[in-house]
Amino acid sequence: MTADSTDVTEPARRRRRGPLYAALAGGTLLLLGGAYGVGYALSGETLPPNTTIEGVEVGRLAAPEAETRLSEELTARAEEPMTLASGEEELTRTPAEFGLSVDYAASVAEADVEKSFNPVDIWNSLTGGRSVDAVVARDEPTLEAVASELAQLTNADPVNAGLVIEANAPVVQEGSNGRALDVAATADAVADAYLDATRVDAVVAETEPEITTAEAEQARDTVAVPALSGPVTIQTGDRGFQVTPEMIGASLSFVPADGALAPELNAETLLDQAEPAMEGLGLQQAKDATIELRDGTPVVVPGENGLGVAKEDLARAVGEAMTRTDERTGSVTIAEVEPDLTTAEAEALGVREITGEFTTRFPATAYRVNNIGKSAGLINNTLLLPGETFSMNAALGERTLANGWKAGGAIDGGRIVERMGGGISQTTTTLFNAIFFAGLEDVVHKPHSLYFSRYPMGREATLDWNSVEMKFRNDTDYGVLIQAFTNNPEVGGQGTVTVRIWSTMVYDVTATDPVQSNFRSPGETIRSDAAVCSPQSGMRGFTVNFDRVFRQNGAVVRTEPFEWTYNTLTPVVCTNPDARADRIER
Repeated sequence: MTADSTDVTEPARRRRRGPLYAALAGGTLLLLGGAYGVGYALSGETLPPNTTIEGVEVGRLAAPEAETRLSEELTARAEEPMTLASGEEELTRTPAEFGLSVDYAASVAEADVEKSFNPVDIWNSLTGGRSVDAVVARDEPTLEAVASELAQLTNADPVNAGLVIEANAPVVQEGSNGRALDVAATADAVADAYLDATRVDAVVAETEPEITTAEAEQARDTVAVPALSGPVTIQTGDRGFQVTPEMIGASLSFVPADGALAPELNAETLLDQAEPAMEGLGLQQAKDATIELRDGTPVVVPGENGLGVAKEDLARAVGEAMTRTDERTGSVTIAEVEPDLTTAEAEALGVREITGEFTTRFPATAYRVNNIGKSAGLINNTLLLPGETFSMNAALGERTLANGWKAGGAIDGGRIVERMGGGISQTTTTLFNAIFFAGLEDVVHKPHSLYFSRYPMGREATLDWNSVEMKFRNDTDYGVLIQAFTNNPEVGGQGTVTVRIWSTMVYDVTATDPVQSNFRSPGETIRSDAAVCSPQSGMRGFTVNFDRVFRQNGAVVRTEPFEWTYNTLTPVVCTNPDARADRIER
């Protein structure tokens, strides 16, 4: 029985292990399945435990909590001003003014791990995490606007090197690189530095000039130095003349051409420079046509052709020979040449009618009779071609006793003083008013600092050799001829000076009535006990405004405003009974 019972029960025990193992395996799977389910359920609800955003620990926090913590920790850094620099130029702005901010929600979303059934993802969500940068929001127009603002302060065009002739020697003018700020790249640099740095260098590239200093030096060594090394001999038949280095230097310049400096001889200047050297050739010079007033009418005086060297021919011959170190010779042909202003050209200038005229009166003291008469004579019959500018100082020359001028009244520092050439402002004012009504361009003029009633208010012009000029430009398509004369008054009488502008009428010009304002009283009386004293009465100062009005066919086409402020004249009383009390005429 024992044996039998043993035989019967042992197999039975073996049969019961299968269900036990199955139960254990099922339990394990159940546990794992439960853990998986719990892990899946927990994953994605909070950020992985080791997560940091821009150095801020946000692990195991739900998204809203992470956003709050991130905002609290980063606000100070996110609002700290930033400086954008380019060399010495700097712009400091808040991040908001740069158009930058932190997108906290997007930053948290970037760091989060998406919910997944993948066990690896679930494991990483529960045990992992990583460091990520904050997501930066960029307002592109605002960001690029700040970069563009710095670009305006930074950008500079490259400067070409140059080569000039000074004191008949070639001098290189060094070039310089330009600067160009890359707006887009600079905007990216600012955005990249946000939260990490408060100072950012702009992205700036240098641009090389078209003509570098090395290229200018090459032109100096290969062209300018040989050109000025000695004279060039010009042959014309069996005769010749020399063009000196000084003549060449006065005519030579260098201009940019195809990335290099090219020599350029001014043919007109070279011919003028060489004329003294050509006198030995015995050539008959051409004579320009002129326009003169005869019996009160402009008349064309015909020009005359001459024999000479064409300026272009001379420039070609000199240009070919001047860079050679030997056989510095050239040849030109003597031919008939026209004057610079031919008879036909003079007749086409249209000098036929009075377009502007003005007359002023003056007390005929000795110095005024001399100086006003002399100045009128010097500008009389002056012809200006279209585009030419007239200078009163150049026309009259320096006012000295040797040049025939006399001393007279002038204004200096609010007082009447004696100066050589006193009174010529009378002629200058008269000429200014004539060109004013002729509609010609006022280049520069300066009214008197004190108002004198014999002149039109504000519409006057004074003159000084050292510091005050009166210039106007013939901005018409016609010639302009100046006629100026006085009534040849006797000393002690009443003088007049008249200026007429002869041309072709372009505009009908008028002046509006002057408007006075800003009146000021003179200063306290000066009492002088000097041995030489000129008493003077006080004058108040004021501002005057008026317009020059241009009309064509009765319609206003242009208005030009004028304004001038007159000074006060301080009264002077001479208290020295022995002082010379002669009064300087105003």
